[in-house]
Amino acid sequence: MKRILLALCLLACVPAASAMSEKKEAEIGKKMHEDILAKMRTYDNPKVVDYVRRIGESLAANSDRPDIDYTFTVLDSPDINAFATPGGYIYVNRGLLAYLDSEAELAGVLAHEIAHVTERHASRQDWMGKGSTVASAVVGILAAISTGSGAVGNVTQDAANMAGTAMVRGYGRDMELEADREGARFMHKTGYDPQAMVEILGALKDQESFARVKARKEGKQAATYHGVFSTHPENDERLKEVIAAAGKLDDGVHRETRADAFREAVEGMKFTEEPRAAAVIDNRYYNGKMGFTVAFPTGWKVMKRASTVLSGPNRDNTILQMGVKRAMPELAPRDFADQMLGMKPLESVEELKAGEGIDGFTALMPIQGAAPRRVAVLYFGSYAYVFDGRTANAALAPFYDTMFLSAIRSFRPMTNTDRDAVLGIQIHYIEAPEGISFAKLAESSPVKPYPEEMLRLVNGYYPKGEPEPGEWIKVFR
Repeated sequence: MKRILLALCLLACVPAASAMSEKKEAEIGKKMHEDILAKMRTYDNPKVVDYVRRIGESLAANSDRPDIDYTFTVLDSPDINAFATPGGYIYVNRGLLAYLDSEAELAGVLAHEIAHVTERHASRQDWMGKGSTVASAVVGILAAISTGSGAVGNVTQDAANMAGTAMVRGYGRDMELEADREGARFMHKTGYDPQAMVEILGALKDQESFARVKARKEGKQAATYHGVFSTHPENDERLKEVIAAAGKLDDGVHRETRADAFREAVEGMKFTEEPRAAAVIDNRYYNGKMGFTVAFPTGWKVMKRASTVLSGPNRDNTILQMGVKRAMPELAPRDFADQMLGMKPLESVEELKAGEGIDGFTALMPIQGAAPRRVAVLYFGSYAYVFDGRTANAALAPFYDTMFLSAIRSFRPMTNTDRDAVLGIQIHYIEAPEGISFAKLAESSPVKPYPEEMLRLVNGYYPKGEPEPGEWIKVFR
């Protein structure tokens, strides 16, 4: 008995004995956050980002360290993971959100990561005391993210590097179970059902089962899931421990799962990307390969050609053409128009700065016996985008010129949200109709390969089962 008590005492005393100061934690976390954001893309979807932040902040307020200035970040990664770094920085991958079914499950993920912070699991590794650097810890984090569950690769395995890897893949049985237990308590205080943690574990177990089946079919080695809720024991044993901890917290009060709120937040979220070069959505042309977008007037027809986009109202012989040529950095856009395109003479010349990295001009080019043409040259990246707008209706020329100018000025770099619209395959919810099956839904699914398996996984029906009529289910579009 004395030995057991001594072991418990030693475990309990670890934070006080070896953890770095809270000030040091905050400094390290801030530097790691800056480095991570410099190397990884965040998910630029305000609805999803604000939702995750709001749920995270409510849980943090009910944690054991509510005074920390927590930061919640959604990373634009398809990997199924979440992790935390010192100082209250919590990261959730977009890929993980796709496999959750309720706000309570999201709360379970966030509460688990918050518990890693409150229990100071990173600083209890004592890696900063071994002469290591924040940079090498970030290398460990990025390597663990990029290589999934495989080896970190050729990265030097110093103490900080291993600590960074642990932040992503899990700290081991004792600390992970501690994060489960404390996270369940934070959930309970915030009004969520801690049993949602068990549901997440089921989804992760399904992922591991599918990974084994997929590996066999492809003749590869199966990846093993690591990260949030990762522990060494078999999942079944973990489930029993979490259920027991959650059961002790039950006070008979109804706890929320809020599946409807989660459904509203996730509706339209990107699931994955497909290699589509360009698209026209609501009269806005997107070019994912070249990274720009331009909006044409509402009601105008937009036609895509090999290296040209044409738009017009189908009357008055009015058309705006946008072509692309290789830019010549040694020439300013106006000189390029003059010397390479023969655009002269020009009137009403106006310099354009249409967005970051865009430099150009627009002007009117007089045409004898006709309405002047609206021309523009915009440098963006390695290319010159050449606009030429013209109309046969001289009386309406000023009106059409306003439309031409509006389109030219709308040219800008694509944002992450734009990329979602063009390249993304999104998650949408539908109410399951009578007689529907995942096999039937898979026939029109844009997600390849394994369309039926992916539908089953995101809906919690892997490897078998069919949705009930009227049940809300996720589909891909």
